[in-house]
Amino acid sequence: MDSLKDLLISKNLDEPGEVSSLKDYFHTTFKITPIIKVSPKAIVVIVPNSKLATEIRGRTLDIERRCQLTKQLFVKVGSS
Repeated sequence: MDSLKDLLISKNLDEPGEVSSLKDYFHTTFKITPIIKVSPKAIVVIVPNSKLATEIRGRTLDIERRCQLTKQLFVKVGSS
């Protein structure tokens, strides 16, 4: 069993819970770690190619529900 110290070291306390749940979702579903940018009203997910972006856009409602997002989700293709 992990100690409390180990759990706290591995957790990014500056990262909102929505971002953590999005990273987990994308890692388990698509085996990628996208770039995620958060603004006051939106979350932008940047992925490496348009095929993946199209797949994610088709699942937007499911992603918002599963990750309990309170902001609008946008998907962008690019490297930064």
